[in-house]
Amino acid sequence: MKIITLFLILFSNCTMLDSNKENKKQQNLIVASVLIARTRLATSASSVSSSHSGQALEFYNILVRYRQNGTYTLTNGTTRTFLNSSNCSGTTGDHPALVRAAQKHTENMIRGNFFSHTGQDNSSPSDRVRAEGLNVGAGENIAAGQTTAESVFDGWWNSSGHRRNMESCTYTHIGIGYAQKTNINTSADYPVYWTNVFSTIR
Repeated sequence: MKIITLFLILFSNCTMLDSNKENKKQQNLIVASVLIARTRLATSASSVSSSHSGQALEFYNILVRYRQNGTYTLTNGTTRTFLNSSNCSGTTGDHPALVRAAQKHTENMIRGNFFSHTGQDNSSPSDRVRAEGLNVGAGENIAAGQTTAESVFDGWWNSSGHRRNMESCTYTHIGIGYAQKTNINTSADYPVYWTNVFSTIR
């Protein structure tokens, strides 16, 4: 039976649902999301076709299709749809600064063997995006344990906070981070870690 731990941070309020705290290292699915107040300080931030590769690119393509169509069908035939049966009419792009922030946080979680929206340097998702030279606020989903892009999409879709981020059409750009522990820290609790950063860039 999967033991699922979900973290939802909504601004400064934090709630935690943990079905078995004593067996945390045995968990094979862990996801978290954070919603941060969005700022619109950046202008003319151009996106490229994609700054992603591998599993990160696969997830990016799934999320972009989901946001544009309002629906995505999993390989098992299950269809996931927007909560309000709508979609995002505008184009969702990626941005190199968001990709860098997501990838660095993903690798740092493995390196430090922690799972949190707060970095070991006490940084927030917005801090990490700004450190990459993009002056905007950011929302963030993180996950550990899912080995495929589709499984992490479905895990986030089944949690209200993560789904809210994925369906928020006010976010115009996203960045995906993906890393395995193999070449970073084999002592990390989970084999795979993910980060999805969301920002509004005008």
